[in-house]
Amino acid sequence: MRLRSAKTILAAIVVVAVAVVGWFVFAAQARCVPVFGGASISINVAKLKPGQAQTYCYTTDAGQRLRFILARGADGKVRSVFDACRQCYVYHRGFSFSHNQLICRVCGNHYPMEHMTEGKASCVPATLAHESSGGMVIIRTADLKSGKYLF
Repeated sequence: MRLRSAKTILAAIVVVAVAVVGWFVFAAQARCVPVFGGASISINVAKLKPGQAQTYCYTTDAGQRLRFILARGADGKVRSVFDACRQCYVYHRGFSFSHNQLICRVCGNHYPMEHMTEGKASCVPATLAHESSGGMVIIRTADLKSGKYLF
């Protein structure tokens, strides 16, 4: 009877552990707005308010999903980074954002959106070149593809 109870308890622990791990994997996946384009991608950021950020994803011809973030700082300027850190990218966790800050999901470093391209210690968001014009952000797909090693 004891052996049967121990097996039941062990089975319950395994089920709970799998559920917890599955939840963390699901929660860690960045939700992104899909974008498409040829040589470049144009994104309307007119509705992006100061202190807000949005994650976007571009899928290459090979099927690889590349994530990036556009964020408008309190100063009104839009900045762009890959959804990956130069140090923590091997974990594929990316960033979350809250209260005008980008937060690394691995090491927990916080970056004010006005300084998110500067980083702290070895955790530095990977920058992504862009051009801004009349409420639109333009990103060359070649620049996006140059960061494919991050994903």
